[in-house]
Amino acid sequence: MTAGTATTHHALDWVNGTAPRLQERVRRIPPLAFVENCLRGVGQVMFMNNPLTGLFVLLAAWTFDPWIGFGGTVGVVVSTLVALLMGFDRGAIHAGLYGFNGVLCGLALATFLAPPWDGVATVWIVAVSAGSSIAMAALAALFGGAWGVPPFTLAFNISVLLFLITALHAVRGRVGELIVPTPPAVTGPTVSEALRESATSAAGTDLAAVVNAVLRGISQLFFVNSILGGILILVGILFCSRIAFGFALVGSAVGMGVGMALGADGTAIYNGLWGFNSFDACLAIAGVFYVLTWRSALLGIACAAYTALLFGAIASFLGPWGLPAMTLPFCFGVLTFVMLKDASPRLFTFVPPGEIETPEAHLRRARTVSA
Repeated sequence: MTAGTATTHHALDWVNGTAPRLQERVRRIPPLAFVENCLRGVGQVMFMNNPLTGLFVLLAAWTFDPWIGFGGTVGVVVSTLVALLMGFDRGAIHAGLYGFNGVLCGLALATFLAPPWDGVATVWIVAVSAGSSIAMAALAALFGGAWGVPPFTLAFNISVLLFLITALHAVRGRVGELIVPTPPAVTGPTVSEALRESATSAAGTDLAAVVNAVLRGISQLFFVNSILGGILILVGILFCSRIAFGFALVGSAVGMGVGMALGADGTAIYNGLWGFNSFDACLAIAGVFYVLTWRSALLGIACAAYTALLFGAIASFLGPWGLPAMTLPFCFGVLTFVMLKDASPRLFTFVPPGEIETPEAHLRRARTVSA
């Protein structure tokens, strides 16, 4: 390696991968370290332990709707602060593992509660986000001890769903019009009608509608229904991992394809609701929890399709109560495929939760071991 190449790699350590040099520097300044921990927590929703990833996600949320951006920011700050006050593992806090459930809680409640910028709604965001850190600690101990796997975003799903169920029957629940019990029925336009109509209004081509659905499938993981939001989030992923960037797009496209194959509501597909669980599941399996090979790549695509089927089932089950599926399909889908670590150890190299970095780092380590 030449001196120039070494200098370039040294400089990239500030922003690339897990940005180790940036973390090393800000740790000396506690207020900046706390902000960095929070930003890493936002990125960890997608297993991206990089503060720039988190920054671009929050930028996407604030750009889409300042109230939703505010909710997500409050959620990650509160959940990270609670973890510090409770004396949870500092290494996990520094990696953002006590922030990703909190940011999702804040984003979700800002989406589902009404009216925006309401004091009571803000109190609920603080309370539920704080509770998600407690739930995360308990679930992490349970899942880690029993199966050697993380609980993913189950703490977020449990915390928000329990709140919404209660809030439906509470005067001060502040539940908005998005949480309305409805009878089970297949409604809305067909896939072809919705995609064709949306494409015509947007850019005049079916390809434009497909690209739109894939990008919205990226942004909807953070309750952002925006093409720009999807682009910003993808840029954030690029800072951490180019491999994850690719599988994020593949996973979102697979989720969209499964919805189309099932003949699901075209409006939901167009707005990315069939893609967001699948994209996170795809990149999780194809490179994060398994070292990337052609086998794990196919496994990641299979997990994306399976997760989309779970989305259809869970959304149908919760729909009559007016409740969203959120990331439950992702949790169950990825948990199912991660548990294959003990069933097919010769075909797939499992990466324990404590050793998770980036897909690129896992590849380098595997090549070093094999050499």
